Amino acid sequence: MHCDFVNPLQDPQWNEKILEREDATFFHSAEWARVLVEAYGYEPQYAVFSDAGRTVGILPIMEVRSLWTGNRGISLPFSDECPPLLASGVKLPGLVEPLRAHGMERGWSYLEFRGGGEMLPAAAVCNEFAFHHLRLDEDEDGQFRRMREANRRNIRKGIREGVQVERLYTRGAMDVFYRLHCETRRLHGLPPQPAGFFHLIHKHVIEKGHGFVSLARHEQRWIAGAVFFEFGESAMYKFGASDKHFQHLRANNLVMWDAICYFQRKQFRELSLGRSRLNNEGLMRFKRSWGAEETSVKYHQIGLQKKVKVPYYERSETAAWLPKVTQWIPLPVLRLIGRLAYRHIA
Repeated sequence: MHCDFVNPLQDPQWNEKILEREDATFFHSAEWARVLVEAYGYEPQYAVFSDAGRTVGILPIMEVRSLWTGNRGISLPFSDECPPLLASGVKLPGLVEPLRAHGMERGWSYLEFRGGGEMLPAAAVCNEFAFHHLRLDEDEDGQFRRMREANRRNIRKGIREGVQVERLYTRGAMDVFYRLHCETRRLHGLPPQPAGFFHLIHKHVIEKGHGFVSLARHEQRWIAGAVFFEFGESAMYKFGASDKHFQHLRANNLVMWDAICYFQRKQFRELSLGRSRLNNEGLMRFKRSWGAEETSVKYHQIGLQKKVKVPYYERSETAAWLPKVTQWIPLPVLRLIGRLAYRHIA
């Protein structure tokens, strides 16, 4: 078996190759690779395994080089889940040695798998999340019945209150969402990711037909929004945000319901609702309310140059006191922190 380390941005047929696998996600795509490269300067080191001229395995890897957090390979940064794409009968342990040798040559301290690493007996667990996937195999009435009654009441309430949802594709819509995103992140005690990151998502993802911005309006004011991705037969809820002063209008519920109906009409197979920290019961309850199936996914690391050490930003949960502090920090300062830190955190 032969292994090549390639840059998907130099292969115009990359998406067609990965879509041959049913378990391919948007995070495996060339569009997501381009966002990560241009936003944070990571170098693609995508491992492609072939046997007798046939591709039998693909593992996307970005090389992260940082004086602060060290050098490592991650599959993939800022990606909820990006497991290896393996042909039938191919197992990840049989592909590890070329990955290990390449990482050691590049000076990585470890290689991190965000999904699929449980096949590796020598890998150390560095994090665990709950994941939710909603099947879109019912018609609109069936999807409505699948969700919990409380959620149906919230949708009806939003409609009665005059909340309107629009699916938009413009840079201006992304800017509106980013303002909501900044306030939501501050409320959660976290700095927002850079505005440039979202502008690149608009340029390379939404403008290319792989997603949209969904915004909810009430009396001419945008009060909630989300960013959705589309790839192959699956869709993904990636980012959500809202104005805390209008939570009683249940706009987030309407945004999600509008997207579910849209993807169901387009005959998508499923909608991924992404990852949730295991201690975030409120977020997990929201995702369960749609009838989504819940699974657990662990992230794993293989130590290369030294003993595996779980980075502190992965190991620790957000301190309870942080939201009380960040609400008093001016947003420009929080945005600066995010612009400086996220590249290193990956």
